[in-house]
Amino acid sequence: MVLHVDDSQSLSESSVSFASIPDLSTRAHCLCRFDTGTVFAYLERGHEFLRTSDHELWATERDGILLSARSGRPLAYRRGRVYFAADTDEPLFYERAV
Repeated sequence: MVLHVDDSQSLSESSVSFASIPDLSTRAHCLCRFDTGTVFAYLERGHEFLRTSDHELWATERDGILLSARSGRPLAYRRGRVYFAADTDEPLFYERAV
């Protein structure tokens, strides 16, 4: 997330640019943490999920498997709208319906 603040360092509405912050309320595919319900990642294009914390590529989904963007290793398996941990089979994320 990039916020531009002018030289006065005031955070008035005119000095902050929100152009790079996506509106998650309009995203059809968001992954929410199973335990807290907070949005963790969102589908930007195709099958690529970006983390909401830094808007960086986090994972891709292929054939119902959520793969790490860094290592390519399976993070979770999808069953319906829920993603389960690859190693423990615990529910990690669910896909939010808009």
